[in-house]
Amino acid sequence: MKAWFVESVVDTGRLPLFFLLVSFLLAFLFIRFSVRMIRAEVSWWPGNVTPGGMHIHHMVFGLIMMLVSGFAFIALADYQTPVANCVLASVFGIGSALVLDEYALVLHLRDVYWAEEGRSSIDAVFVAIAIVLLFLFGVHPIGFAGDFNPYEQDRSIGTLIGIIISILIALAIAMITLLKGKLWTGLIGLFFPPLLIVGAIRLSRPGAPWARSRYRDKPTKMSRAVAREQRIREPLIRAKIRFQESVSGSFGLPEANPVKLDALKPELSLALPLQPPIVTPKWRISDALRWRRTRRRLRTVPVWRLPVLLVVAAFFLADTLIDVDSTLFDGFGADSNEYAVDPGATATLLSVIAGGMITLTGLVFTAITLAMQFGASQISVRVVPLLAQQRVMRWSIGMFLATFVYSIIVALDLALNTQHSAPQISTYTALFLAIVSAILFIALVAKVGSILNSSQLLRWIASEGRRAIVRAYPLYNEFSTEATSGPALQAADVLLPVDESRELLVIRLRHLSPDGRVLLAINLPRLQRLSSIWGVSIEVVPGIGEFVAQNAPIFEVRGNSSSVRPESLTSCLLFGDTHSPMAGPAAAIQSIVDISLKALSPAINDPGRAVQALDYIEDLLVILAPRVHGDTATSTLSRIRGQQRTWTDYVSIATDEIRHFSTNSAQVQRRLRAVFTTLIAACPPDQHAPLLERLDAMDQQLTREWTGDLDIRLAGAADPQGLGSEAGSSGRVHPLIVGRPDAR
Repeated sequence: MKAWFVESVVDTGRLPLFFLLVSFLLAFLFIRFSVRMIRAEVSWWPGNVTPGGMHIHHMVFGLIMMLVSGFAFIALADYQTPVANCVLASVFGIGSALVLDEYALVLHLRDVYWAEEGRSSIDAVFVAIAIVLLFLFGVHPIGFAGDFNPYEQDRSIGTLIGIIISILIALAIAMITLLKGKLWTGLIGLFFPPLLIVGAIRLSRPGAPWARSRYRDKPTKMSRAVAREQRIREPLIRAKIRFQESVSGSFGLPEANPVKLDALKPELSLALPLQPPIVTPKWRISDALRWRRTRRRLRTVPVWRLPVLLVVAAFFLADTLIDVDSTLFDGFGADSNEYAVDPGATATLLSVIAGGMITLTGLVFTAITLAMQFGASQISVRVVPLLAQQRVMRWSIGMFLATFVYSIIVALDLALNTQHSAPQISTYTALFLAIVSAILFIALVAKVGSILNSSQLLRWIASEGRRAIVRAYPLYNEFSTEATSGPALQAADVLLPVDESRELLVIRLRHLSPDGRVLLAINLPRLQRLSSIWGVSIEVVPGIGEFVAQNAPIFEVRGNSSSVRPESLTSCLLFGDTHSPMAGPAAAIQSIVDISLKALSPAINDPGRAVQALDYIEDLLVILAPRVHGDTATSTLSRIRGQQRTWTDYVSIATDEIRHFSTNSAQVQRRLRAVFTTLIAACPPDQHAPLLERLDAMDQQLTREWTGDLDIRLAGAADPQGLGSEAGSSGRVHPLIVGRPDAR
């Protein structure tokens, strides 16, 4: 460490920079500690400097120190004074820390030291530390990093013009990056120019000047920018704020101590309305992880991402293994006429593998197209996007293309290699990748077959629905009649009384989500925390599964809205393209109902598939019934209001459309009637009302559609198999006899 310090700092003349950095850090930490002690009113700590009652800010002392040390630097510029330079650098560092610590006061020309605007002082300090560190390690910005060395060598006007043009281009790119609101990327990019290109190409921040002027008529780009801000930048900003406040103290908090209720006059205390005590929910890592898992489960994964990553990995793998082969097997077998791997046979083998992989890639696209066409015409629009999101399809495309690229690169190197070498590891790796690709092709064929098989598809959707039910009611006990629901709006919550006269703030969907506008999930724990912290009541206007139009209301906030941040509320909502079966129990039921309606349409007319769909609908409703019933026993204080599906809603979603489309289909009506009778037997009496109401509607439908006595009797029987017997389940009067009848 000592040797590195001497070589990198002392011998290069950067020792004054080191003293400047150390003094800057120590002075900043000391002054922040001092003002925090003054703010806490610690009795033994010296207070502010107030001669004659006038408060002198510490930036005044910093300005004096910077002026004195700067003048001394200029006066001693022509002299070799290493010790004086280090001392003056330390004085300048202390003065800079004192000034930048109150940078926000200079910027706003008012005392905002502890206000929210005061965070800019800490940002300025961090920027200064970063710049000094880069200079200390010998990294210089554009124009000072030896850019003019070529001109110093040849003294050519053309070289000078080229250097100036390149610097101007780099500065223009840096200006674009800064206009896009990427301060750190722009500043550090001046030292590392490739960062400027990344910052200039990528989307602007939503509130930056570039976005305000260029994205005004481009809502898609603005929506993507907002989504990226919420997904990437906001967590980083929260982490940065927590770190800053651990050093500098909390911003945006009132300096005066809050007035205690006990100190109020008795008559004023009695005049205050009594409300149920509410404890602000604490932040729990389990809630954050659950929301993260929900986002990962429901988000739309780009189909191209995994194939591109695998192709890039294949390129680097081929380059690495070619170098390994050259190192280990270069000249292997040169003294004989035999090689461990014949180069000509290897080239042929690699060509065959590459050709086979590109053929398999075409087959994958064909399979995906076939599955999408079948899904659009025979299944449901809710299920079609899920087919393209299947991992086996993305892995198949990626692995086939990666094997193709790998084989081409190895074969090309073998063709251009003039020396005798045996590419053994590269060849065996290509064979291994071909075997993996063959396994993935088999898995792809099986997946496409399961998609084309309606029974397997229904079973898959039902399994997703069961998982969604468990997630919605995670603490349900099979041996208890009560359940505690998960992250959903509770119908039985004890809601605080709403004062309609309180201030109303309507938050609308200003920026469209790039993933879609169907509401898929709500982060209830975070909404509860925000409402308790802000002291407001929040109503979520749209329900899960609804399409939210642009500028439509999404929240109604009642109370003092001065501290409400709309972007924080909007980040609690997750939008997507479709209400997929993984989103919740209702979404899974709706997907199965869509398949049933497709089967009952005149173009397809397949009542057998509708009966299969009703089998799984019955299964999901039987699982839901005790959980929804037990959920009504829970009651908690809540400031959140919104739509919550009840047992009647689930029954209506699952059966009403099928009941309307089951005209002149006896087996579908028999199976649907069996669903209601099964649920009546499985549910408690207070859940029978919607079931009995729909049975009465089916009886009325029976007399309208059927005229003959036989048809009325057939269509009016409940049969779990649709048309498994004439009398259905009511005609099972004889027990099942196993063995000889006369052996009783």
